[in-house]
Amino acid sequence: MEEGDLILIDYVGKTAEGEVFDLSNEEKAKEKGIYNERVEYQPIPVLIGSGYVIEGLEEKLKEMEVGDSEEGIEIPSDKAYGGRDSDNIQTYPEKEFKKQEVNIRVGDQIMVGNRKGKVLSKGSGRVKVDFNHPLSGKDLVYDVDVLEKVEDDEEIAEKIFSYRLGHGDIEFDGDTVIIDHDIEDHDHELPEKFKNELRDELLENTGFEKVEIKG
Repeated sequence: MEEGDLILIDYVGKTAEGEVFDLSNEEKAKEKGIYNERVEYQPIPVLIGSGYVIEGLEEKLKEMEVGDSEEGIEIPSDKAYGGRDSDNIQTYPEKEFKKQEVNIRVGDQIMVGNRKGKVLSKGSGRVKVDFNHPLSGKDLVYDVDVLEKVEDDEEIAEKIFSYRLGHGDIEFDGDTVIIDHDIEDHDHELPEKFKNELRDELLENTGFEKVEIKG
C-alpha cells in the first residue's frame, strides 16, 4: 500500500501476553468470548500516511496488499502508544471532585478538563490520576486482514468523515462535499482548526474541489 490509499481492514489487537484489547470482527469476538451486543463490529478505514492507526501497524500495512492476511504482527511499545510518562500522573485535592459531585473510586476512568485518566489511588484528601494511555509501555500483537482498497471518491469521503467526525450528515453536490455537524444535537461548534484539517484531508484524497462544513 502507498500513502494516500484508503483501505478497509479487519483486525484483532492483543497485548504481548495475549489479552485482546480491541477487534473489529463480530464473528471473531464471539469466538473469543468477548462479544458485546452494544458494539458495532465493522471493518475500519485506514488512510495510509494519515495516522489512522499506530505507527508500527501502519508500517506493516504498507507492505501488504488487498487479500493479504497476517497473524502475530509484533509491534514494540515505541511504535505503539509509547512509554509511560510520570508527568502524565497528576494529584488533585479530593474536595475539587466533591464540589462537582463526582464520586471517585480507585480504578475508575474519569474526565479532568478535557483529559481522560484512571484513578490510581485516593486517600488523605488527595486523588492520584494516571493520564497515560492504557496501553502505553506495552508491546502489542496484531492479526490483520486487508479486505478492500476504496476507490470511489464518495465512499472515500464518507470513510474519512466517519473516522474524523463520526456524527452528523455528509452529502454530495457535484464537485462539492457538504458536511452538517448537527449543531442542534451538540452544544458546541467544531473548532476552526479541526474544520480546516478535515477539509484539507478530503480535498487531498478525493477528486472533490470544495468542502462546506456547517456547524
